[in-house]
Amino acid sequence: MDIGLQLTTEKTGLKIDPRTKIMILIAVGIIMMSGKLTGVEYILRIICTFIPFVLLLSVRQFKSAFGYLFILLCVELCEGFIVPKTQGVLNLVIMIICGIISRFGPSYLCGWYVVKSTSVSEFVTAMDKMHFPKVITIPMSVMFRYFPTLKEEYSSIHDAMKMRGIGKTVKNPFVYIEYILVPIMMSTVQIANDLSAASLTKGLGAHKKRTHICDVRMKVFDVMLIVALIAMLVIFFIF
Repeated sequence: MDIGLQLTTEKTGLKIDPRTKIMILIAVGIIMMSGKLTGVEYILRIICTFIPFVLLLSVRQFKSAFGYLFILLCVELCEGFIVPKTQGVLNLVIMIICGIISRFGPSYLCGWYVVKSTSVSEFVTAMDKMHFPKVITIPMSVMFRYFPTLKEEYSSIHDAMKMRGIGKTVKNPFVYIEYILVPIMMSTVQIANDLSAASLTKGLGAHKKRTHICDVRMKVFDVMLIVALIAMLVIFFIF
């Protein structure tokens, strides 16, 4: 199962407003990070487990969707039924592994979905409509392109290693640092500077109101989804 998940920003599958996507990310993150393993909060955690599954299906990532759903449901059931019946070191190990996967897995998937299914133009347009300040919009718009660009740089380094006969994998940690981590660290600074310059060149730092080509608007489905997410958060904090 490929954790990288290949997807372009083509408008395929379910069309969701960028503001709704951000709301999904916030709601899932809060509930999954803080939710208990009993009562209403446990039910909300199960619901939040299905949300990334539906999002992956909407962009036709069927294999990854069912794989992650199986893993996360097993972890949730393990936390709810196996953890309370174990003791000692075994209990600690199971709690750590299940806790990391269950609390960070859905949030990671939602974050990946937001970045991959939303273009920079759509994101900036949505932020402008919410009247977010430029000090927040510009860094976040740079972030939207930073991680995909960094992944491309990582792939380029691996290709360069293959051309030099170093091999597909590096087992020695010191060699790994020399051949992979050092070039990536040097590239990150230049990538950030290039993306920042590109964003400013496109007028993101201008003080005048910008015009937008892309059509970003809230639909009935977006409103219904936001209302459902708010209701989940209200139930989460009350109960």
